[in-house]
Amino acid sequence: MKIKHAAIGTAALALAGVAVAGPALATGSAYTVAVGGSSAAGTHAITAASSGTLSFAVPTLTMGCSSAAVPASPVSTVASGTGITDIASINKINFSGCTGPGGSLTVTTVGSWKLHGTGAATLGATDVVAGHVDNITATVSNAVCRFTVTGKADGSFDEAAQKLTVSETGFTGNLKVSNVTGCLGQVVNGQNANFSGVFNVASADGAINVS
Repeated sequence: MKIKHAAIGTAALALAGVAVAGPALATGSAYTVAVGGSSAAGTHAITAASSGTLSFAVPTLTMGCSSAAVPASPVSTVASGTGITDIASINKINFSGCTGPGGSLTVTTVGSWKLHGTGAATLGATDVVAGHVDNITATVSNAVCRFTVTGKADGSFDEAAQKLTVSETGFTGNLKVSNVTGCLGQVVNGQNANFSGVFNVASADGAINVS
């Protein structure tokens, strides 16, 4: 994605790695988005694959997954056109090799995560644009533990490498734990959560340029 800001401003690119049902909140800046060189209004399918491991944590426990991918179905999309706030909609992430309380974990995403951009960018293709992913909802479970994480996560998009980085750290309260069942007392309702991972993003329609 080549990203250039449409309006003068500062701050953050939105990544939404797992989502709450309902209308997306327009928390980002408006951009002109072109895919394959065209900014005509439309949607374009995307896929993504993690680069390295992913981690998620509560203050009392660190968990992780060996890999994750945004599959071809259900379709996740990038929106092209002008005045775009919801740059991307990520409708499913498949996590693999996840471990936590009681051993192996299943992580299931819910809804449509929304990627927003609010950071400044240039006409060049080498910007790293800060942002966040909204509408995150994920259920984590195994035989002895089940809980839900909801909220948003900070992130950035590296245009040159075509990598989306999600890096919600420091237990800021942007991600919250709820609906805890079991978990050996290691996960508690109301805890803040962290989530980190890097994804290589691709569209069959061509390069994604945001300006």
